[in-house]
Amino acid sequence: AISSGRVHMAIDRLRADLGRLREEIARADAGDRDALARLEELAGQVQRELDEENAVGDPAGLVDELEEAITGFEARHPNLTAIVNNMLVALGSMGV
Repeated sequence: AISSGRVHMAIDRLRADLGRLREEIARADAGDRDALARLEELAGQVQRELDEENAVGDPAGLVDELEEAITGFEARHPNLTAIVNNMLVALGSMGV
């Protein structure tokens, strides 16, 4: 079983990363608007789950969607990629 302390730390990290992700999306090149909109949508989904339940209902599904959303971003958006990777680590520590 995963300790509740570890889950709370992961949730706190996710909240911080969500803020950074949104700032980075706002600064990103508009040429990637569709992909950025998808990332923003996923960020909103995570935010709602954290706000409503202080948990993420399907961390594994979210990991898959986030990984798919940043495919091809590494070169153009290294900061975005790094933030999403941090989120993936946080989700992983929640039992994915």
